[in-house]
Amino acid sequence: MLVASWELKKILVDNGSSADILYFHAFKQMLIGENRLKLANSDLFGFFGEIVKVEGSIELPVLVGEPPLRAFAMVTFLVVRATSAYNAILGRPGQNLLRAVASAYLQKMKS
Repeated sequence: MLVASWELKKILVDNGSSADILYFHAFKQMLIGENRLKLANSDLFGFFGEIVKVEGSIELPVLVGEPPLRAFAMVTFLVVRATSAYNAILGRPGQNLLRAVASAYLQKMKS
């Protein structure tokens, strides 16, 4: 998945997530200034019920797929400082914008 011209690997496609998440360690590697983050007055509940503070939100261009089957959308990510094996979580909002369908059986996402 290309996010703001950066190839992000280790993306969790989560049909159960109501938010698109970008982890702070990936955000920093993308060399996007923290001054571009918009204020987000909410916290998230993590996988194990813990509260995760949102650093801010940012709208970034996302490109998925390979030619000729590509999809593009401007996705609003919540940036969080949390430990994760993933760089990002693509939740229902991002999947809807990309008109993507995730298949757990095939472990693929098609747009």
